[in-house]
Amino acid sequence: MFNLEEFLLMREKRVDIQNEIIKEFNQPILVLRANYPGEDKNNFVPKYIIEIIKDEVVEIFNSEILFSKKIESIEGPTYIYVIKNSGKEIKKIAMLIEENHDLGRCVDIDVFDSDGYAFSRKDFNGEKRKCLLCEEMAFVCARKKNHTQIEVQSAIQKKLELYLENQKITDSIVNTFSNLALKSVILEVSAFPSFGLVSPQSTGSHNDMDFFTFINSGFSLNTYFREVVKAGCSKLPIDLIFKKIRYMGKVAEKNMFLATNNVNTHKGLIFLMGITATCAAKAKSQNLTFENISIFIQEMCKDILKDFDNIHLKKTLTHGEKLFIKHGIVGVRGVAKNGLDMVFNGGISIFKKSIANDEHINHAMIRTLIYLMSILEDTTILHRHDIEVLNQVKQTAIHLKEKFYDKPLNIEILTEIEQDFIGKRISPGGAADLLAITMFLAFIQNSFE
Repeated sequence: MFNLEEFLLMREKRVDIQNEIIKEFNQPILVLRANYPGEDKNNFVPKYIIEIIKDEVVEIFNSEILFSKKIESIEGPTYIYVIKNSGKEIKKIAMLIEENHDLGRCVDIDVFDSDGYAFSRKDFNGEKRKCLLCEEMAFVCARKKNHTQIEVQSAIQKKLELYLENQKITDSIVNTFSNLALKSVILEVSAFPSFGLVSPQSTGSHNDMDFFTFINSGFSLNTYFREVVKAGCSKLPIDLIFKKIRYMGKVAEKNMFLATNNVNTHKGLIFLMGITATCAAKAKSQNLTFENISIFIQEMCKDILKDFDNIHLKKTLTHGEKLFIKHGIVGVRGVAKNGLDMVFNGGISIFKKSIANDEHINHAMIRTLIYLMSILEDTTILHRHDIEVLNQVKQTAIHLKEKFYDKPLNIEILTEIEQDFIGKRISPGGAADLLAITMFLAFIQNSFE
């Protein structure tokens, strides 16, 4: 039987716990509770919903979370997170979750600043939350008693049922897209001759990795591919999804280095495939066109070159930053900012045309690789060489593209060029990453038709 006095005492106790945590860490906190009417706030529905939203909160704030605590009580499950970020930024994100997630209306996410101030929607010129059953403000409906408790509970249960039904569609996209991402990664390293890249027949221009290093690396990324595709199926705004997958990418990098004994096989690909698979999943889950993938990628990466804004103030520079200062080359970031235009406007059609002409998939991969090498400012090449060598590689690729435009590839000639590149330690790693991306997109294109 519901005990009002116990309920009120527990609320007071929770507030005391919140204040103690704020005082101890001197950081903002986020408090997550179910927005569920009635006496039984510990039944299956609110508890299930809380766990789903809790996972979203953890994925979004990830490494910014300094401390977490779960309280089980008559109030229902409550999660408290200490987050190293500004209270205003945390509240903005909390509001986006409440407004955009399928179950966001079914929870309350309160944010308190380090001084205990409770942010409200008014602080951001936001409207009060609307009723689950009508367009009235929720507090108005509650005051007027426009809906019974059972009606509201039923509405929340239906939202959960619809969410779980949609998860079946999400699971299908996750399984299909992540498998094709992995397939593309394995195929890329299987191409030969590949102009200094690692292949089943050669270590190429590398002495610290071989074909099996890449196989180990590729399979270490399988969980990452599933995570980013699932993240893309969310209805959260694209910048919030990007925040989630950037952390996933950092974890994927660690797993890659563990699988390869600290050899960098796929760092660039982790970034590229992450954003591509995420945006592909978002377009697919929203029943949009294939072309929307490029639009989403541009939106996701619109601010990606801001890292170069204050580059002159840095004491130590990365390889990419040095190239930007010396040559104005932005590398893979620029390709992403442009929505992978070289892939969508050439790479995919070259690969698919080759397959349609009954060429072996190995030849289709080589043709696509040559095309990408002919236009890409490949920072992997520049890592070992200068701009003159990069331009020579591009000119060689342009010549090969024209020579074999409507003719079968001559593997003997390509092998000779491969050996020349190996002798000069040239390895077009950036083009290789884009080849994997091209194949992934080519493989999923039909699912949008």
